Amino acid sequence: MSQLFNLKLATENLFTDAKQIGVPIDQLLQIRISVSASIIYQPKRQLWLSYQVQLPSPTLAAQLDWPAWQQTQVSFNDYLWEQTCLECFISSKAIGDNETNSYIEINASPNGQYALYKFNDYRTPSTLPPEALLQSDSKTKAHIIWKDNFSGQQIKSVIGLKPSLRLASLAIDLTAAKFIPYYQYQRSFGLYLEQISSDYSNSESPADIGIELLHPCVILRFDKTNLYFASAHAAPPDFHQQYHWSKLDYQAALSKSTLS
Repeated sequence: MSQLFNLKLATENLFTDAKQIGVPIDQLLQIRISVSASIIYQPKRQLWLSYQVQLPSPTLAAQLDWPAWQQTQVSFNDYLWEQTCLECFISSKAIGDNETNSYIEINASPNGQYALYKFNDYRTPSTLPPEALLQSDSKTKAHIIWKDNFSGQQIKSVIGLKPSLRLASLAIDLTAAKFIPYYQYQRSFGLYLEQISSDYSNSESPADIGIELLHPCVILRFDKTNLYFASAHAAPPDFHQQYHWSKLDYQAALSKSTLS
């Protein structure tokens, strides 16, 4: 089981974005992004996030910055949000609590690079790059776990596409009046919850998994234009605004599977 998040495009600059990318506005509105969140208990408690991106046209696919997976790239790196970036914000405090609204931010590039940051409150501290999330030894940076190495990303020439286009897969909508290609991309990664707080690692209480709010979001870069996707947006777009985050549905996200 998993909790599903359907992300929407921030539309404040929709006309300008479409003009810069060189596509009709309706093509940008047809971009589909979903994120599923799962809680796994074995061998350790983990949060797993699976990102699915679907583009409606070869023009968008040709311009999308989606770097190829490289095992040698798996490492902590800052400023990933300047390019295509898979993100998630996690808070253990509900809005309205009297305690601090601390949270963490996960950034992940399709090529394997990642970063985890800790904030004490809204964009606090405000240093750039942000403060790295550290493990319980207060020295080692927290890390994510990639599901696999995504080999075989290069697609052969299909319906006129250049072989150099990188994408995870191509699907055809057989229910449409005519064949319409959809260009699909995906990545999945996990986080050991003990990296959020060791206090939660041995607790058997569902309320003590260390997560209250979740906010998966995505930045897609087309040539020199960034598009911002989230389940709900502030105006202007600001992923750090906790008012727009979703409450974790523990029962929906709970998975009985064991990661091999």
